Amino acid sequence: GHAFVNIAILGGTFDPVHHGHLRAARIVADTFAIDEVHFIPTFVPPHKTRTGITSAFHRFAMVALAIAPFDGFQLSTIEVERLERRYSVDTLELMRDLYPDASLLFVTGTDQYAEIRNWKNYRLLFDLTSFAVVNRPGFPMRHDIKPVEVVERQPAQPLSESGRVYYLPRLEEDISSTALRERIRNGGDASEWIPPEVQGYIARNRLYS
Repeated sequence: GHAFVNIAILGGTFDPVHHGHLRAARIVADTFAIDEVHFIPTFVPPHKTRTGITSAFHRFAMVALAIAPFDGFQLSTIEVERLERRYSVDTLELMRDLYPDASLLFVTGTDQYAEIRNWKNYRLLFDLTSFAVVNRPGFPMRHDIKPVEVVERQPAQPLSESGRVYYLPRLEEDISSTALRERIRNGGDASEWIPPEVQGYIARNRLYS
C-alpha cells in the first residue's frame, strides 16, 4: 500500500495550469524527497462559473495533460468529485484517512500563507500537514504564525512530523493565471508559460476567448 510515502499537495483552480505550477511541484519534490505530488483542482459550483471560472471538467483535463510527462505527479479527484466547495482542512483530513502513514506537505504561496489564520480550523492544519511556502513577489513571508525553516538550496530535513513550515525564497511564483487568461483572451501568445498540450486544449475548446 502507501506506507511511509512523502506526498506533496498542490491545490488550486488551475485555470489554466501553467509552468509556474509545474516548476513549484518539481522543485518541492526534489527538495523534500517527495514520492508523489498530488494536484488537487478545487471544485467550483456550476452556478459560480458565471463569475468566469472555467468548468471543473476543463480545468481537470488541462492538469491531466500538463502532468502526464512527470513521474509521480498525480491528478486527484478528491475535491472535484464531492461536488461542493471543500476547505483545505477537509481535504487534508481526507488525505490523512487515505494515506495514514504518509507525510503530507502542503504547497502554498506567501500570499495565501499570510492569510492562514482566516482559513477554516487553521490550527488543525498544522496537525495534519507541513507547509512548503513559495515566494509570491510582493507578499513577504510571515514568521509570526509558526517557526519558519528557510530552505535555500540544500535539501531540507526529511519530512517527519507535521506542523513544520518551510519557506523557499528562491522558488518564485510570479506567473498569474489571471494574467494568462487575459493574454489569451486578447489573442496574445502564452506559449512561454503554458505547456503545448494545454495550449492546444485551450484553443480547441475556445477557453478564455
